[in-house]
Amino acid sequence: MNNITEDNAYEKFGVDGNEAEALTDSYYDLYELLGAEAMLKLYKQYHGDKIDCPMKLYRAEYIADLVSQTSDRKKRAEIARAGGYALKFIEGIIQRRKKESGK
Repeated sequence: MNNITEDNAYEKFGVDGNEAEALTDSYYDLYELLGAEAMLKLYKQYHGDKIDCPMKLYRAEYIADLVSQTSDRKKRAEIARAGGYALKFIEGIIQRRKKESGK
C-alpha cells in the first residue's frame, strides 16, 4: 500500500460497494447525492475546509436585474419568490441603484 494518493485510495481501499461502511457520514451523504466521482472531486478540492451553502442560490443583484426587466407586478413578485427573495427587498435594491445612478 505504498504511494497511495487520494486519486487512487478509493480503488485501493476497496471502497466501491462499501461506501456506507467506509466513508464518513458527510462524504457518504455527498456520495449518495452526487455519486463517487463528484464526491471525490469535492474531497480533493475542499477537504479540510468548511463549506458554507447559503440559503439562496442566486445573488439578489441578479434577481433584481431580472425583476427590473418587467413592469408587471405579479410577474416581478413571481421572479423574486423563485429566487428566494421578497419582492420588497428586491425593489429596494432597484431603488438604491436608481438613487446611486441619479435617475
